[in-house]
Amino acid sequence: MADSYETTREIEIELNGLRYRARYRVLSGTVIVYYESEIKFADYGMTGPEVVAKWLLTDPSRRVEAKKRKSGSG
Repeated sequence: MADSYETTREIEIELNGLRYRARYRVLSGTVIVYYESEIKFADYGMTGPEVVAKWLLTDPSRRVEAKKRKSGSG
């Protein structure tokens, strides 16, 4: 894979019926995900970078869901 570190790709997941989109890039065996003001990263090995990016995106997406539930119930 001869991608430049400047190359980003779009990633999308569905969580509880809502879609979340982010951008990610791969740099020296690490996947970096950019979602709103958050940056998450993790190494990838046997698992492809897109799978790791989707996994990383679930964390901030779940926090958004939790905030929505908390503000809706108060």
